Amino acid sequence: MEMTIGQFAKLVGSTVRTLRYYDKIELLTPKKYNNNGRKVYTRLDWELFQQIMILKHFGLSLKEIKEQMTNQKLKNRELLQVQKQLIEKKLAELNDKLEVITRMERLYNLEGISEEELNEFAFIMLDLFRREKSQIQILEEHFTHDKEIMKQINLLHDPEYKEKMDREIWCLIQVIRNTIHYNDPTGRQKVQEILDKMDNLFPASRNLLKLVDDDHFLTKYNNEFTNYFPENIASYIYKELKTYYANND
Repeated sequence: MEMTIGQFAKLVGSTVRTLRYYDKIELLTPKKYNNNGRKVYTRLDWELFQQIMILKHFGLSLKEIKEQMTNQKLKNRELLQVQKQLIEKKLAELNDKLEVITRMERLYNLEGISEEELNEFAFIMLDLFRREKSQIQILEEHFTHDKEIMKQINLLHDPEYKEKMDREIWCLIQVIRNTIHYNDPTGRQKVQEILDKMDNLFPASRNLLKLVDDDHFLTKYNNEFTNYFPENIASYIYKELKTYYANND
């Protein structure tokens, strides 16, 4: 079997341009020439092209494919295991991103929520969701020896529980926003009522609030817990949480 570059491109479903590029970077370089002095592709080149396509399918770059085919850095089974791990990691990352979007969509679909108001805080909520997984991991490490708090933290993995907490957190932000913007005299009472619901859902939150005053913890994990909130709302939340737990201890 000997084929010109055009014939070979049609056979393998590629293009002449691609094959010439592979030749240029010495990834797939035909060794035989025809009577006219032109390179021709053989059955061996077909086999090598198949290997390139398979490795490309598994996510290797052309540079990585060339290194693998030239040096056989990894045995085939080892290579598959490495690629499997990379794909699983990427899939987990995509699932995390999909969950963040899904949780935000749920808020938009809740009755009685103004889309305009939600848009104002959309990126704050998305940032809360985005950081949550790493924050939970840190809390699990920090409270690993406290069985009661760990029971509460484990709830944060439950999708139904997350949905309830997402709704209460949004309601809290919305009420505080309206209280500040419109000087709503009933706002403080509404805030305390929401905090009461959140405390029933997640009693360990008072333990987490103490971490705000823990300089050692904040120094170590400052980057993971610096969620952005407008300063007036952040201050209001902190003050009301302190008041709530002081009155209920």
